Amino acid sequence: MATIRKLPNGRFRADIRKNYTFIQAKTFSSKKDAEKWSSDFDAKLDQILLLSPSEVSNLTPEQVETLGGREVFSKLGIELDFLTFHELVDEYIAKWNKKDENQIPRAYYWQEVFNKKPIKAITSADVRKALDQYGKGKVLKGHGPGKSIEINKQRSSNTVLRQRAVLSSIFKYAIKRGYLNENPVEGVSVDSTPNEVERFLDDRERDALLEACKKSTWNKMYLLVMMAITTGMRKAEILNLTWKDIDLDKGLAKLATTKNGSRRINPIPAFALDELKKFRESGCNLIFSSPTDARKPFNFRVQWNKALKRAGIKNFRFHDLRHTAASYLVMNGASLHETAELLGHKSTQTTKRYAHLSTEHKSALAERIMNKVFNG
Repeated sequence: MATIRKLPNGRFRADIRKNYTFIQAKTFSSKKDAEKWSSDFDAKLDQILLLSPSEVSNLTPEQVETLGGREVFSKLGIELDFLTFHELVDEYIAKWNKKDENQIPRAYYWQEVFNKKPIKAITSADVRKALDQYGKGKVLKGHGPGKSIEINKQRSSNTVLRQRAVLSSIFKYAIKRGYLNENPVEGVSVDSTPNEVERFLDDRERDALLEACKKSTWNKMYLLVMMAITTGMRKAEILNLTWKDIDLDKGLAKLATTKNGSRRINPIPAFALDELKKFRESGCNLIFSSPTDARKPFNFRVQWNKALKRAGIKNFRFHDLRHTAASYLVMNGASLHETAELLGHKSTQTTKRYAHLSTEHKSALAERIMNKVFNG
């Protein structure tokens, strides 16, 4: 029921009440406008009260807004159970299987973007806008534990693509749980940039880096880098290794979970295995555990940066040690299929980025040998 009264300033105020409960009020310049608004609002309230429980549960956030919003429903004693994106991410992370160490910070990024917005209200247009905004941002670089700084480098389309993949995974989880019927990310595409090998160590750099690692304040820095170069394992795969995952007799590392979600057996060359044996333990302890919490990997960022500086190596990431391993394999005769198998690439398409190294190496080899034959 609506009551309309004239205010001292000449405007008209419409007050809406239902079952003696104040619902909403609004002022107008004319009584006619106030009466029309009141009539329309009363009709919406009647429409809401005629809804069955099942009809209420099937309402979308847009329909709720059209009928007056969540607050109106609440004042009528009708509680709406809309799962917010913030709640969805909390649930998603709680069930995360720890295959990719970058999954959680990316999920938290999206949690901050969409926050308390109901998941049913997030559209493809919202996703596209958010991805465009993310793509315009600068690259963040680690700056101490839990901290980062912005550097003057634009995010690549591949970085945006990875961020999109995490958001899509979150919505796929929501569909699996029955919270949604459609994934709003599916209709949004991101053009990827061909993934070329950015960096690998030449012989001089490798020797300099390993020598610098031997002088590190962390006694396992040399072992960590040696294993990364010789096995091609990802950082997360190495850091999550426990002593029970290592077969010291056969020189094998058993990777129970990888980025691709499949198990893998990774051989460890003898000279890297000899270094590993110096720290030999048993059981479920992490090989590269934190001294303050044996359940967590050691954060070696400071020691890594110091080793790079001491070795005089620039523009090099820890992940580039994996590129280094792949490059060494290809340049020394391993086929792309063999390299893909060893590194755990799900498709040889990923390994094809190293094909040019094989060609270059063979060309250099032919040039050196034929030059020696014909020119002495």
